[in-house]
Amino acid sequence: LVRRAVEKLRSADALASLVILHYFAALGGCDTARDQAFMDLGLYWEHDWTADGPVKRPARAAWQEGLADNITQYVDALQRDAVARLSTLIPRTGNPPRFFAFNPLGWTRTDAADFGYDGPEDIHVHDLAAATDTPHQFVTVSGVNYLRILARELPSVGYKVFEVRPGAGEAPRDAAATFAERTLENTRIKLVLDGDGAITSMVDKRNPTVELAATIGGAKINDLAPDDAGGRSIAIEHSGPVSVTVRFTSDAALTHVTRVTLYRDSDRVDLRNEITENFSNVRHWAFSFNFVSPDVHTEELGAIIRLKKKSRDGHYAERNARYDYATLNHFADVSDGTNSLGVTLSNWDCAFVRLGHSTATALDTATAQLNVLAGGQVDGPKLGIPAQNGAAHFLQRFALRAHRGYDPVAAMRFALEHQNPPVTGAVSGKSAAQLPANSYSLLTVSDPGVLLWAVKPAEEGFKHGIIARLWNVSDAPAKATLTLQ
Repeated sequence: LVRRAVEKLRSADALASLVILHYFAALGGCDTARDQAFMDLGLYWEHDWTADGPVKRPARAAWQEGLADNITQYVDALQRDAVARLSTLIPRTGNPPRFFAFNPLGWTRTDAADFGYDGPEDIHVHDLAAATDTPHQFVTVSGVNYLRILARELPSVGYKVFEVRPGAGEAPRDAAATFAERTLENTRIKLVLDGDGAITSMVDKRNPTVELAATIGGAKINDLAPDDAGGRSIAIEHSGPVSVTVRFTSDAALTHVTRVTLYRDSDRVDLRNEITENFSNVRHWAFSFNFVSPDVHTEELGAIIRLKKKSRDGHYAERNARYDYATLNHFADVSDGTNSLGVTLSNWDCAFVRLGHSTATALDTATAQLNVLAGGQVDGPKLGIPAQNGAAHFLQRFALRAHRGYDPVAAMRFALEHQNPPVTGAVSGKSAAQLPANSYSLLTVSDPGVLLWAVKPAEEGFKHGIIARLWNVSDAPAKATLTLQ
C-alpha cells in the first residue's frame, strides 16, 4: 500500500502543480495532513523490520498499517482534488461529453487510458488535438466500468482532451490481439501460457527465431508454482481494439488469479497477479529467461546497480555483504552478454528479488532467473510479522518488454509508464476557463537521458510555486534545459 501511494504521488503532485498555477488553494486537505504523511513515510521504513523488540508483533503490525492508511488517504485526496479542479480549468463547448487524459511523466507517450463511464456504447471517441478518432473499448476493472482508449502522443506533464461522440466513427475496431490454443499475440509479441498463467514461451517478433523464455528449476516466467501448471479456468476477460486481457484462475501453490494483457501495436506485456489466500511460508514469482551469460541490473532507491561483485565490474562488496536478496524498486533488467538481447521487468508492488540460486553468502550470477519475493519471513519464524499479519489478498503487478542491448534510460521509462498510467477526468470548465481546450504541456526536458523524477508544489506551501526534481539516469554528466509554459 505504501509503495503504491509513493508511486501515485508522482501523478498527484504533477496534477497539483499544474492546478496551483491557476488556482491558489490547498488541495488534498490541509497542510497538517500533508505534513503527517511526510512524517509517516519516514517512520514506515525504519529499521526494526525484524519485529523482535519489546513491542508485541500484533501491536507493531497495527501501527504500521495505520501509517499506511494515513499515507494512502493523503495521496488519494490530493489526486482526487487536483483532478476535480483541473476539470473546471479546461473549457467545454457543445453537448458531447469530454474528458482529459493527463500524462504525469516528462516525455511524450502513447498508452491506454481508462475513463469511468456508464453511458451508451454506440459511440466513438475523437482526439480533439489530433482531429482524429482513436480506438476505444469498454472494460470492467475491480467492479468499475471504464471507457478505455488508446491515448496517442500525450504531451509531457500535460493532457489531451477527448470527446465522446455518437455513432461508429473511423477508428480501427479489430481486436488488439488474438488468443487461441493458449497462444496470445499481437503485432509485436507472441506468448504461450500455462493453465496457471505462467509464460512458457515469449518471442519478440523483431527477432522471431529467438526464444526468450526458459524453464529453470521447474519455474517459467511469472510462475508462482514451479513444476505445477494446473489451472482451474481460462477466459478472455476483455477483447477490443485497444487491449486484450486473458484471465487465469489457479490453485497451484496458492489460490491466485493472473491476468495477461497485450495492447495494440505495443511490445509491453502486462501481468496482474492476485493471490487470494493467506500464507505463512516464503513465496516468489519466478521469471526465467533463455540467456547464457545473464547480466542483471536493478533499480534501488535512487541508484541503478549491477548485480555482480566489484571484482567483476559490479556494485556488490566482496565481503561483509548479504547476497540473497537485492532491493527491487521500479525495474530489473536481464540481458544476455552473448547476443545483446534482454528483457526488462517492471515491478509495481513488490520490494525484493533473489538472483538465481543466490544465498546470503553466495551471489549466483550464472542463472538467468529473477525470483521476486511475494511474501514470507525470509529469516525464519523468529523474525518478522508471521503469516502476513492475516492478510488474504495480495495484488502484485509486473510488465515485460524485450529489447536489444541494455539501456537504463529505456528501462526506467518503460517501468515508469507501466506504473504511472494516464489519469483521466471529465471536462466541465466554462468557455472562459484558463487552460486550452484541446491539449497542454506544463514543461519539457531537453535531454532524454535526464528524467523528470518529480514536479510538485513547494514544501513551503502552494503559493510558493513548484519544484522540479530531475535524475540523470545515463552514465555520463549531462546538461538539460527545462522549458515551461
